Formats: sequence, C-alpha cells, structure tokens
Amino acid sequence: MLEFLSRNITCSVRTSLIDKVCIFENISLSSSSIRHISSNSTNTTNHQAFTVSYLINSCGLSPKSALAASKDIHFDAPHKPDVVLGFLKNRGFSKAQIFNIVKGYPGVLLTNPDKTLLPKLEFLQSKGVSSPDIAKIISSHPWTLQRRYCFVPIFYFFKNLLQSDDTTIKVFKRYPGLLGLDLEIVTSMLDILRDTGVPESNLLMLARCYPLTMMLTLEKFKKLVEELRAMDFDTSTSRFVLAMNVLCLTSRVKWERKLDAYRDWGLSHEEILAAFRKYPYFMTASEYKIMKVMCLFVNKLGWEPSFIAKHPSLMLYSVEKTLIPRASVLEFLVSRGLIEKSFRSYEFFQSPENKFLQNVISSCADSTELLQLYREKQNLSRCKGI
Repeated sequence: MLEFLSRNITCSVRTSLIDKVCIFENISLSSSSIRHISSNSTNTTNHQAFTVSYLINSCGLSPKSALAASKDIHFDAPHKPDVVLGFLKNRGFSKAQIFNIVKGYPGVLLTNPDKTLLPKLEFLQSKGVSSPDIAKIISSHPWTLQRRYCFVPIFYFFKNLLQSDDTTIKVFKRYPGLLGLDLEIVTSMLDILRDTGVPESNLLMLARCYPLTMMLTLEKFKKLVEELRAMDFDTSTSRFVLAMNVLCLTSRVKWERKLDAYRDWGLSHEEILAAFRKYPYFMTASEYKIMKVMCLFVNKLGWEPSFIAKHPSLMLYSVEKTLIPRASVLEFLVSRGLIEKSFRSYEFFQSPENKFLQNVISSCADSTELLQLYREKQNLSRCKGI
C-alpha cells in the first residue's frame, strides 16, 4: 500500500511539473515527447558528470570549481581537452600554470590549440618573450586566450606610444591583463586625456608606468578624470597622472576612510585635497600609517597638523627607520636647549642620511651620546605607544 502511494505521488509530481512547462510554453506534450525530454535531461547530466570528473582528475580543480566550470563547458570524451592539455604541457607550461589557466578560463579545453592558442604564443615569442615568461603571462591572465582578444593590435598600439619593443614587452610582462584591452576603448581614453590638456610626455608615462588605469571601463575612466578635474588638478603636470593611478587603485570606501582619518587629526577637506594635489601618494598611506605619523608629529612633538598637509611626502617615510629616530634626536636637542621648541623643519626629516649625520649629529657637542640614541632608535623594528 505504501509503495503504491509513493508511486502515485511521484507520478503526480512529475505530471504537475510537465503540465506547468506546457502551460508556460503554450504547447502540449505527447508521451514520446516526455520520454525525449527525460532522455535529454539524462544525457545532459551524464555529460556534466563526465566534465566534472575530468576537471577534477585531469586538471586538479576542486569539486566546487569543477561543478561551476561545468555549467559553461560540456564534453563527453577526453580527446579534445587532452589535446589542449598536451599542447600546453609541450609549450613549457607547468602543472600549476595549466591549473590556473583551466580554472580561470575553462573554455580553453574546447579550443583548437593550433588555431586559437598557437598564434598568440608565437606572436609573443616573435617579440622576444621567452617561453617561461609567456607561460607566466598567460597563466596569470588566462581569459586573454579567448578568441575575441587579439594580441597584435594592442601590442603595436603600446609600441607606438613607447617607441620600443623592449619597453613594450616589459610593460606587458608587468601587466599581462593589458593584452586583453579593447583597442577602440583605449584609444578613446587617450583622446579624452589629450582633450583635457594632458601632454604626450605624460601619456607616455601613463602607458609605461601606470597602465592599470587603462583597464577601467570607459565610463569609470571618464568619471575618474572628471573627479580629478573637480579637485582642481593641473592636467598638464605629471601629478595628474600619478593621481589617476592612486584614485584607480583606491576603492571608494578606503578613500572615504582615509579622508576621515585625516579629518580626525584636525585637517580640513581643502587641506587634504591640497596635500593630495601636491603629492598624490599622500592618499596611499593606510589609516594605521596616518594615525602613527600624525600621532608622532602632533602628540609627541607638538607640531600642528597643518605641517603634514604642507609637507605631505612625510607621510610615506618609514616611521620606525626614519621619523621616530629623528624625532628622538630633535627631542634631545630641545631638552638640551640647543633648539627652540618652536622649531619646525621639513628638511630635518627629509635630508639624506649622510647629511643628517654630518649637519645635525656630528655638529652637536654631545655627538657621541646623540649618535648612540639615534642608532638605538633605528635598530628598533617598531616603537609601541606612539
């Protein structure tokens, strides 16, 4: 009796699901159609099971990654993916690099390696890129192997800017993702910069040193340029390009937190922006670094917060190796009456080590004691409580 009820319930559920599909599609299904659907569903499941098994056993993917990848690729025989894996192995790709490629771009297993992969690898090789470097480039950004990405036009675009094969190769080795850029979009980006007054020399600097900004969407790129112009940046200076890079690499949440961190120490919004315009790396300091530097100058030395805003490069000096040791020297000199407490000097912290030793420590009557103090502070890996 229970078996009979179970069979009826199962049939009822299946019939209900089929009825819903028929109503939705406005079609009627015969019993043969139902068997066909069931057969297709079974075949799809079998294909997916084989794909998942292959990705796990032959490519090293985790079950979770393999299941996710199987939603985009399907195969029921190992021949085609085996050819791709063999091709990569024969071209010098390590097991770990092949794993990264398959995980990042599972579709590579369905490509014809001689038609899709080989031309890209041979092009890079023709430009002097070594086989190990090619493997590193491709495995770090495997999505560039997709058919729609062609290395040739974007390579020559950068070469025209940089005027050198060697320099272009160095840029692509550092930023492999550039190989997947859309030439039309990148051209539009440079046109936008030219229209806003960025000179060619700074476009060259952007392409050579800070090309990650070109990996933004065109819409985000436009917004970034507009935001910097709203901050009254002079677009003709190299600082504008530096600021583009800083803003590109800083999320909106982190940007706001850093603004708050500076405001907490009494700096106005305009003082912060003025410091950013003067030295864009001012906004690359972490919240913790901001706290340490401001605490040292404001709480320990008693200097005004505005001093940091006027000399923003101080924010990037090492607190333990430079700022604390020199602040200790300054406190020593003030305590001995050799320097007024009102003394303020950017050069005191900025000057090269040899000049600091010669002009500050060696010229002091208590140079031996002062040098010992200075060295002790330098040797501390970190200073607690400041």
